[in-house]
Amino acid sequence: MVVSSRAVTKNETKAPAARLKRHVTVSPTHKSIEDEVIYLRSQNKLLKNALNAVENTASEKLCKSYELVWYARNRTRYPSHQVSKWLDSSKEHSRDIDNLHSVDGDFHHGFNSGVLAASRMFKDHADVSHVSNDPEEVFDSAHQAVKKHQEKIEESKEAFPNASADTFPVVRGDSN
Repeated sequence: MVVSSRAVTKNETKAPAARLKRHVTVSPTHKSIEDEVIYLRSQNKLLKNALNAVENTASEKLCKSYELVWYARNRTRYPSHQVSKWLDSSKEHSRDIDNLHSVDGDFHHGFNSGVLAASRMFKDHADVSHVSNDPEEVFDSAHQAVKKHQEKIEESKEAFPNASADTFPVVRGDSN
């Protein structure tokens, strides 16, 4: 499972994978380097799929919670705006809008604000679009990509809780 290697010198840091192979020792759980590569590729595919699912779910929750937070903050300011009218008549939002109009409306608004902030943070954490998929660049930029992603995560943590909803939501298609 774990690949160990000897210390790599500065001149070897940009070596292609074929040259690095000779410095890699196979973990005791696998019979060959080829088995290790197959295992790591399948594990990588599983982790990419999980990360994509986190990002997609965060995006969905971010969109809906943004609309609800915007509505709670602006429904009296823009009662005849097309977004307000759309949210008032949306089947997707009907239960949530009713909750915002209830005596527990403040609780529901706070809950939606928390979901908005958490969704933004987890979407940022799961976004690895800055990592190159080009095999030629992978070994050159892997360390930089890890560092950049860690910085992105730290910025996201510092911005938490970001529950701003300053712009009008986009009116989406809805099955009324």
